[in-house]
Amino acid sequence: MWKKIINQLGNIQNSDEATKKRWLIVSSAIAMVLVISLWLVYINWTIKSVGDNIEKQNLEPGFWQIFKTGLNMISESIWNGIKNIVSKITGERTITIEM
Repeated sequence: MWKKIINQLGNIQNSDEATKKRWLIVSSAIAMVLVISLWLVYINWTIKSVGDNIEKQNLEPGFWQIFKTGLNMISESIWNGIKNIVSKITGERTITIEM
């Protein structure tokens, strides 16, 4: 079997340029189809395994959800503090004159 393959490769090497180009195009097309097919099978398998993992996860909040909620609470607290300070600064000023 290996001798047949080696002989075929030798025949291709000894043939004219048009035959070499035809073999190059055909073998490249077959290789591309094979690689793309394997890639699609892998992507399909990955998507299915990720979907299964998502279904198995608990409904506990994740790190980013907790982090985002904490940032929202801190920003609201800071904003309320700033509003209080600004309202004290811009509030009515009374002057008491004693005689």
